[in-house]
Amino acid sequence: MYRLTKILTAASTVRQLRTPVVCRNVIRLTPNRVNSIRSISTTRPIYNKALAQEQLDLGTEYLNKGSIDLAMDSYHKSVQIAPSGAGYFNIGICYFQMGKHKDAIQAFEKSLELQAHNADAHTNIANSYLMLKDIKSAVKHLEQATNFNPMDGEIQYNLGCVYEALGEVDKAKRRLQMASDAGIDMAAKKLEQIESKHR
Repeated sequence: MYRLTKILTAASTVRQLRTPVVCRNVIRLTPNRVNSIRSISTTRPIYNKALAQEQLDLGTEYLNKGSIDLAMDSYHKSVQIAPSGAGYFNIGICYFQMGKHKDAIQAFEKSLELQAHNADAHTNIANSYLMLKDIKSAVKHLEQATNFNPMDGEIQYNLGCVYEALGEVDKAKRRLQMASDAGIDMAAKKLEQIESKHR
């Protein structure tokens, strides 16, 4: 019933980051200049996008091989080098697979801070809440996911199943019909079951 969405790996998912600027002029450092340089360097972090992407890709390789701990380590290195929605999203995937659903929620929420309109992150937060038996929070995030991607049949199917569990049959039917229209075969079967049960 629940889906854990794909691992994000594409370079385009990494946030646009600043690259270091090389200064060619030599500046003589006096005590006043040293203090002003320190304050500038602490306010503008310089990220290495390529190195962060390398760690993100390495983490995905580890995760695909079933090495969750090594994947988690690489994803954490990636976000330490350059915070990205993809990095935190994949950390959330690892936590979810480890059964640490509260930590997964925090990682997915951090991902949303960097990529606000990510339907997959909302779906995975909802799945984590379902594992914690917090149905109302799950519905909230599934509804948000459908706002960002209303044609996603899997999200509609999950929302329909949750509404059925809550006893909201009309909402369940509507969402399952939308999922069926989107090509989710299970939705048509589930819809038939609900209709035969509630005649």
